Amino acid sequence: MTKSYLIGLDIGSFFIKGVLFEVGEDEKIRPISFAKLPVEGIINGEIQDVESLRRTIFYIIDKLKEDLQKKFKNPEIVVGYSTNSLSITQENFTVEFSQKTEIREKELYNIKRNITKKYIEEGKIILDVSFVKFIIDDKTVKNPVSFFAERTLTTSLNIVWVDGNAFSLLINVLKDIVPTSQIPVYDSTLSTSYLVTTANDRSIGITVIDLGYNSCRLIIFKDGIPKLFYSFPYGIKYVLKDISNVLKVSEKEAHRLLSEEGACLRDTKIVKKVDFQLLTGTGYSYVPLSLLNKIIFARVREIISRLNGELSKIGYEKTFEVGALQGGIVLTGGGSKIRNIEQTVKELMGENFRKGSFVSTDSFQDVPDELKKDPEYLPVFGIIDKYRLDLLEESSTEKIKEQQYVESPKKSKDEPRGKIFKTFIKKITGGDEDAV
Repeated sequence: MTKSYLIGLDIGSFFIKGVLFEVGEDEKIRPISFAKLPVEGIINGEIQDVESLRRTIFYIIDKLKEDLQKKFKNPEIVVGYSTNSLSITQENFTVEFSQKTEIREKELYNIKRNITKKYIEEGKIILDVSFVKFIIDDKTVKNPVSFFAERTLTTSLNIVWVDGNAFSLLINVLKDIVPTSQIPVYDSTLSTSYLVTTANDRSIGITVIDLGYNSCRLIIFKDGIPKLFYSFPYGIKYVLKDISNVLKVSEKEAHRLLSEEGACLRDTKIVKKVDFQLLTGTGYSYVPLSLLNKIIFARVREIISRLNGELSKIGYEKTFEVGALQGGIVLTGGGSKIRNIEQTVKELMGENFRKGSFVSTDSFQDVPDELKKDPEYLPVFGIIDKYRLDLLEESSTEKIKEQQYVESPKKSKDEPRGKIFKTFIKKITGGDEDAV
């Protein structure tokens, strides 16, 4: 097996982040180079200039390739982009049998295919799908494979999806970069949520907060699956606006002050003057570090406080679906890099809190610590890992489809599979949409 290459891109509202990966003969994924650039063409979280965004993507791809000595053609490109329209639904279906039947993987494959087919026909894009419940003849089991059913198999699937238009503009941006049919596109927040949580976290209940530039997006997991998505329309851009308005500086200079000098502190013991460039670009001035920190603290505390209020409201209204979240809170996104923000989060949301980092995959090797700990690059690793898992599922699905005909070699591929597994798949309920 020869080496191959992947480029992962996370397109945010303020930065575009990219990592070039090498996939070795051992199938391990190793980052070779990485880059981050200011994004152009996205305003208020929406694509408003296709050509500018396309130029930015071309530029970062070329920049990533600079560190690779040998030339390579057409690396696979995987893209992450956060939408504000994630929906989560549960679908319950029953399969009826005419005689005692052993449940096999192919039955589960056919159930999933029939359920997801409806979404695809309605123009929806499925981002995540998981079996969450199996009932064989009125008896609940964890995994139905190898069990025998005499009458029915009832299943429940949790489906995370977006409307087909959610990625349409982005696909239009990418069409001149790679063929449209070859663009794996994922939701950045959802992919990151899996990367920074363990299976146990997702089982006992945990909230992942993606504190971004334009908004704050959160996903609540319980019983191993995403239960709820919520988009809070306040992000770090409001912190930057406060710095810009008070100090009369550009947003770019405000971001530099926030990331390099400031901290989320009410009281600052250190006496220090921080230089900054005036908005006119004609000279410099300075601000006491204590004032800069107070500006940051005031707005960050307001955002976290209001978000906590929304979470409390959601917890009350969705008690049955969500319940107690023993795993606490994981904070990720560019906003989690603000110095001392963890103290404000703990003060308002409780001590059961941590910043997001790699915890749930061993498919990557030789990852520099600066990438592992940088929340701005975590979405890139998240979407690459999701892409890897999707390829594995596709391979498994192909094997299951082949086995369906190997087991009955005398039957034509077009012949119905007989009376045991009826074509009758009865939908019991459509489920209630849990997304806010």
